[in-house]
Amino acid sequence: MKKRMKIQWTVKIALLFLLPCLLFAVLWNALSPAERSFLLTILEKNSGYLLIAAILFIGLAGIAVEAFFRNLVLPLQRLSEELALIGIVNPKHRLQIEGGDIVQRIVKSVNAIAIRFEAMVKYDEGRIRNIKSKVEKERNFLAAVLSELPEGVLICNSDGRILLYNQKVKIFFNGIEKRNSMSGSSDNSNESIVGLGRSVYSIVDKNQIHHLLEAMTGKTGQRKKNDASHFVTMSNAGSMLRVEVVPVLDHGNTFIGFVLIFKDITHQLHTADGVYETMQNMAKKIRASSAGIRSAIEAIQEYPDMDRGQLDRFRTIIYNEAVSLAELLETNSMDSIADRKSEWPLIRLKLKELFETIHVKTKIPIKHLDIPDDLYIWADSYIFSHVIIYFLQKIHQEIGPPDFTIRSGISDKLIVFDLLWSGQPAKIDMLRKWQDGNMELLGEKLPLTIDEVMGRHDAEVCAYSTPGPEMESSLRFFMPMCEDLSEEQIRRMTILSQSRPEYFDFDLFTGADRSPDQDKLPLSKLRYTVFDTETTGLDPDGGDEIISIGAVRIVSGRLLKEECFEQLVDPKRTIPRASILIHGIQQETISGQPAIANVLPRFQRFVSDTILVAHNAAFDMRMMQNKEKDTGIKFTNPVLDTLLLSAILHPNQKDHTLEAIAERFGISIEGRHTAMGDCIATGKIFIRMLPLLAEKGILTLEDALHASKKSYYARIKY
Repeated sequence: MKKRMKIQWTVKIALLFLLPCLLFAVLWNALSPAERSFLLTILEKNSGYLLIAAILFIGLAGIAVEAFFRNLVLPLQRLSEELALIGIVNPKHRLQIEGGDIVQRIVKSVNAIAIRFEAMVKYDEGRIRNIKSKVEKERNFLAAVLSELPEGVLICNSDGRILLYNQKVKIFFNGIEKRNSMSGSSDNSNESIVGLGRSVYSIVDKNQIHHLLEAMTGKTGQRKKNDASHFVTMSNAGSMLRVEVVPVLDHGNTFIGFVLIFKDITHQLHTADGVYETMQNMAKKIRASSAGIRSAIEAIQEYPDMDRGQLDRFRTIIYNEAVSLAELLETNSMDSIADRKSEWPLIRLKLKELFETIHVKTKIPIKHLDIPDDLYIWADSYIFSHVIIYFLQKIHQEIGPPDFTIRSGISDKLIVFDLLWSGQPAKIDMLRKWQDGNMELLGEKLPLTIDEVMGRHDAEVCAYSTPGPEMESSLRFFMPMCEDLSEEQIRRMTILSQSRPEYFDFDLFTGADRSPDQDKLPLSKLRYTVFDTETTGLDPDGGDEIISIGAVRIVSGRLLKEECFEQLVDPKRTIPRASILIHGIQQETISGQPAIANVLPRFQRFVSDTILVAHNAAFDMRMMQNKEKDTGIKFTNPVLDTLLLSAILHPNQKDHTLEAIAERFGISIEGRHTAMGDCIATGKIFIRMLPLLAEKGILTLEDALHASKKSYYARIKY
């Protein structure tokens, strides 16, 4: 703004002074010496009149130049800005520019053209809507089906960025949303962990996913098999989730992403644990009853000549125990147990591949991985491989650093493999202690003990040692052998591009954010959080406090109203009546709401990995910066301000308030002076600004930040 004013004044001065001087110089140069002498004589005799004439001339010229700028130059500058609005952002916009007769004729012609342009745009939009109608219906139908699936479905690109998720995933990891906190308190600490463009590794362990993907695709990214893999994780509410990992391949059979399918198995696992306990109790009772029956029969056989009364007593014992067994079996019928039984999610795994993975993961030397290729087991490869690593590390820590050798074989449909080493054996009490303890490995705490994991796999482990000059010790594992499956029995779960239905061709796996330097990325490819605050007043350093924060995310140029943050805040002070008249938030409404120290950490998590956008952002940022000392929360996100961007795009417009910009852009504001209403309006404005910024050559975040600093309004401080 300041630079533009300097240019205008320079031009005006040039027109007022330099141009007359230039004309006089040209005229003087054209005169002969005699004519110049005559002219100087006249000027000397009439200098007073000439000075008055010069002043009048300059005054009239000044008025003419100012009128020229006011009626032609400045209106034409505004005309250029508003033409871009009509052509790029808002075809409904009409020019209302004051100026001279020429400008008014241009405005009238442009508005007439704009009417025809709007009609043409409406016609084209109608055709496009008709073309998209069928696709949109099918897309919405599929989205509705995905939303209501009993399993959680989540699709990610190869970087782990979330591209699609359904309602069930939000329930598992976000909890039941408490989005509208305007009528009550909300303190959902797990708010909006799941969201488009966010990293899936914030909700699911990265090591688990990569372990299975590497097993299925290898280092080359090419699919090795068609079977899916599973692991178990926990939801934010503590539920046990069975997660199926399905790689997604492109036409070249190269890995480009993956699908996670979540199923809550908490109840099933509890049921299975109950079944296990029931079976143990039944075994004890059966043993007791069978022991009584056996004792009675042995007594009858040993004393065949016992008296009648004694024989009847033994017969009664046998009868009662038999009836007790029948009642026990009736109460705990095997059919009922079978109906409730649930299996731990296991996959068919080649034993050799399991130990090759262990060999790569651990630095402990393991020799002679001489295991036949045809030995398969049923196992959770992630957890069971860590169980083996756990035993290796325990031996390494508590017995000594031995070199390990693997030996395997088959015994009565059981796979037997030994972890062999030379040296002291693992004692029975030591092994029992290892099995009973909770396992924590590589910073990850597994939800089950070693003994429970072994039980889920129907596996047993025991310690052996061979005496001699060089004592050979081992841990011997017994596991059921898995029969080889035919190709028809393998579940084919790889999603190939040609197998995707045409009505769901969303191009989800392109445009991934792979660059660590977001300043160089196009503005349209970045992720934003548009936010707004409502406060007790406009003096951040004078004691005014935040009473409401609203935010909504923008991903790939789309405003995601379902991924929002809205929270009232108790400011611990009285709200002035003047402020209540603006935002309408009453004192009783905020009573009992969370304090700002509890809200800011949640808001920081919500805006993580995004660019902040606000209107007059300097004020909102100042309000939050004043809380850094008390809360320890510091926002380091890049910030874009729609007030500054508007001044860059339309420097000749006088009004850059949110209402004025929204009117120019053809956007209606619902809920003005509410945090959520204002940030949604700001988000819509920002999206419409992106093509206008591109027209001015502002293409990247770095460009936008640099241009914002040069704006006249960037001088505003709070």
